[in-house]
Amino acid sequence: MLGTLDHVIGSMVALPAELWEAFGAGVYLVFGVINLDLWFRRRDRLGHLWLAGSSAGALMVDITGMILRRLEPTAPPWVQVFNGIGVAVATVCLFELVCSLGHKQAGRVARILQSFVLILAPIAGLLLPRLLPVLLLGCFVLLGWAMARAFRAAREGGRAPSMVAKGFLVLTVCLILDLMKEFHFAPIPSGLPILGFIVLFLTSTRSLIDRFGREEEASRTDSLTGLLNRRGFLEATDGALTRSRRSRRPVSIVLSDLDHFKRVNDSFGHAACDAVLKAVADAIRSSLRSQDVAARWGGEEFILLLPDTGKEGAMHVAESTRAAVSELVINHDGSRIQVTLSLGVAEHLADRSIEETVAQADAALYKAKEEGRNRVAG
Repeated sequence: MLGTLDHVIGSMVALPAELWEAFGAGVYLVFGVINLDLWFRRRDRLGHLWLAGSSAGALMVDITGMILRRLEPTAPPWVQVFNGIGVAVATVCLFELVCSLGHKQAGRVARILQSFVLILAPIAGLLLPRLLPVLLLGCFVLLGWAMARAFRAAREGGRAPSMVAKGFLVLTVCLILDLMKEFHFAPIPSGLPILGFIVLFLTSTRSLIDRFGREEEASRTDSLTGLLNRRGFLEATDGALTRSRRSRRPVSIVLSDLDHFKRVNDSFGHAACDAVLKAVADAIRSSLRSQDVAARWGGEEFILLLPDTGKEGAMHVAESTRAAVSELVINHDGSRIQVTLSLGVAEHLADRSIEETVAQADAALYKAKEEGRNRVAG
């Protein structure tokens, strides 16, 4: 497989220079549009904005580079200006991308260096071409700094920074090899910087999507029990009710509450309460069918969503859940803790809101408590 990959990469860098640059421009455009769209959907996810900005900068460098090679030495000054601006914008945005991944702001020195390269880019291109090496040096420093920050964040356990750090490493190697080619140190094919940027943009986009996906999942999950939280449950309910309206199949809600849970806290402490909640969540999860949804509603309350289930079937599922919890024995610091669960059942009706159905299940739960606890009522 590695041999095949080497062959593909070798074939890509062996393409004619203009064709390879046109391919790179298309890839930069695609990455830019995708990440800009992702940022417009969620403005708080700045990583996508920075990646779109760096893609735009790389696209500017690629297009102006093609124009410079075609018109050299008669290329108009503005082409070199936009080329330098593209280099500066891509570099600054990549640095900001790494900062956003590590949840750390760029420091004062970094801000000064970023401002320096952004201001120097048009000046060097239009007025003082001799300053172009200084601009490139400043950009190399920023890229190296960004890579170092990415590797530091990766060592701290960040999966997204780790992927980006590897992309930076590939880009750095490609840029160094391209410099060696420019100084005729070795017969190195053209197009390596484009390959490096493509790898970096690919790994960065993938890492951002993975990271935000995990964060989105965590926002719907109760950190203690691993069940859905209230937000996650309500989102799952929206989908289930939509399917129910289409199929005309019933949906039921079961609301449950641990009996005398305050006694566990008074007798054994908060750590024991956490252990009990985890064990109960596992018992509830194991007692449900694959299509059912369980969530921690709040405190010691748990709620179940039972698709394709009428009241009679929901009563059966609730009884199985009650029995599973009543059989639990939680060992904690040498103590054996047992708890029971009371449950209220309500079938959702088409002319009723989900809040009304939950309220009806809550009334049934109250009835189960009134009748002696450790039972199911509907």
